[in-house]
Amino acid sequence: MASLYNAKVKSIDAENKIVVLDLDTIHPDAMYFSNNLAFALRLIHDAALGDSPIAKSFDAYCLFDKNWLKDNTKGYISKCELDEVRAPEVTEIMNDGKESYWRGETSHAHATMTIHFTSHWWMKHLNPKSNWKCTAYPADVDFIDRAPIDPSHEGSDFSEDYKNSGGWVLVKSDTLRGAESFWTEEMFIPIYTEKSYRRINKLSGADLNKSTLDALLYKTVFSLGRNGFKNFGVFVPADENRYGIISFSKGGYSGAYYEIADLLTLGASEFNINDSTKAVRFEV
Repeated sequence: MASLYNAKVKSIDAENKIVVLDLDTIHPDAMYFSNNLAFALRLIHDAALGDSPIAKSFDAYCLFDKNWLKDNTKGYISKCELDEVRAPEVTEIMNDGKESYWRGETSHAHATMTIHFTSHWWMKHLNPKSNWKCTAYPADVDFIDRAPIDPSHEGSDFSEDYKNSGGWVLVKSDTLRGAESFWTEEMFIPIYTEKSYRRINKLSGADLNKSTLDALLYKTVFSLGRNGFKNFGVFVPADENRYGIISFSKGGYSGAYYEIADLLTLGASEFNINDSTKAVRFEV
């Protein structure tokens, strides 16, 4: 897809988590500017490199997913404002409350956009000299109000007090469900809450391949899918091309199943009951 806009940082207010951008059209198909939050998020993500927090948090596939945008956009951006919209060759710039647009082609249109972030992490890839080409467009969804997404607190939900774990029990796999014949004959089942474990690594991008995933089989993992859902449990094979994450409770167990392409991140947990090098036996 051809780039439609050139974006340049005009100012950064780190304390208030605000970035002001100068936007210029660079393609005849760019016939509007929008204060739609998805427009702003796509704009900002186009400037992100692979090692920046926002690039690690989600990828371009999420930006094509309306459900993901609806559920998560306000976790990154709380507000977007358009100012100083002008197009010298156009006699009238119209505004419908969501977009500033014009009829006919113009060689150059300009706008100033003010973006309010929920966390300074999502603007860390920007600096006063940032200048990039981008393709952005709005999403016709009702963005859900939600708590800010903040990677600095990502691990805070998981307690270091792993004695919260109830230990584990060794079971015959065929006693769980006959259909799970692809499991090993015996396996350890944790009695746990998520707060009993901490993630010790995070795989993403090219690191998510069959070789690395097979090395995590029957271990306790955390995952984040491209649909935005997080899961925690024992990592098992489902079939030749899919994997499952099985969560156990007193009432039984449930599973979430993924192909490799469905995973955004995956990581093993510390104090892993299926890893003999880290296993700590508790009173059961």
